[in-house]
Amino acid sequence: MKGSTMPRISRKISPTGVYHVMLRGINRDRIFNDEQDCRKFLKILRHVSSLKDKRGMPIPAYCNIYAYCLMTNHIHLLLGEGTEKLASTMKRIGVAYVSYYNKRNNRLGPLFHDRFRSEPVESKAYFVNLLRYVHFNPVEAGIVELPYQYEWSSWHEYSGAITRYRICSHSYPFMDMNWGKMCELVVDSVKQLPTHCNISRRRLTDAEALAVLEVMCGDEHPSNISQHNQEAIVEKAFAAGVGLRQLARITNITYGKIKKIREKINSLV
Repeated sequence: MKGSTMPRISRKISPTGVYHVMLRGINRDRIFNDEQDCRKFLKILRHVSSLKDKRGMPIPAYCNIYAYCLMTNHIHLLLGEGTEKLASTMKRIGVAYVSYYNKRNNRLGPLFHDRFRSEPVESKAYFVNLLRYVHFNPVEAGIVELPYQYEWSSWHEYSGAITRYRICSHSYPFMDMNWGKMCELVVDSVKQLPTHCNISRRRLTDAEALAVLEVMCGDEHPSNISQHNQEAIVEKAFAAGVGLRQLARITNITYGKIKKIREKINSLV
């Protein structure tokens, strides 16, 4: 019939209430421009997954989040339904972030492509595989060589690097596994890297590395980074693909100190 449209396909319902959710920017455009955007989205995730009453006591949340990874133009979530259905929670998350993003960037209209995608998680094996997949997404994309080098994923919660302001649920009611065991599975998965990933990563030029550092340093110039900020800048730059010797050439930080900072990062895994 002329003018008719195809009906939307109904979402598959997960018997466990757990889903792999993917949100993508419209036209594959960026949805995160800087650290502030990423932190805002994580704050929204923290809110929907950890509600409190007026006395500050925990109450059942809208959802449970088991893993997350924020990429430049898309998002991966491993999410379990809580007090509301998946669609309601995703609408809540989307409205909050788009409202913030549009106001900050003086823009109008949608930010995400169509509606979110979701896949039901029906088994323990699939859940464990998704935990690995979500955290290896930046590795597969060639952004970093190892998952702990990427700042905006829940890897750092599972590795123990983040102990405050956690987002991930520590309870797995649909599985006979606890948080400690999950942490072991996630962190040990880095040992599978040689067979799990096929990375073809291009080295940044010094000009590209300088551009990356200028964004990270903010008010400071890369050639004069304060002692207080050196460790954080080195970690972020390394995660973004800046080489260690490039860092030494571009910044006022010695190669020896950069190596020590990298060794400290490696010790988190």
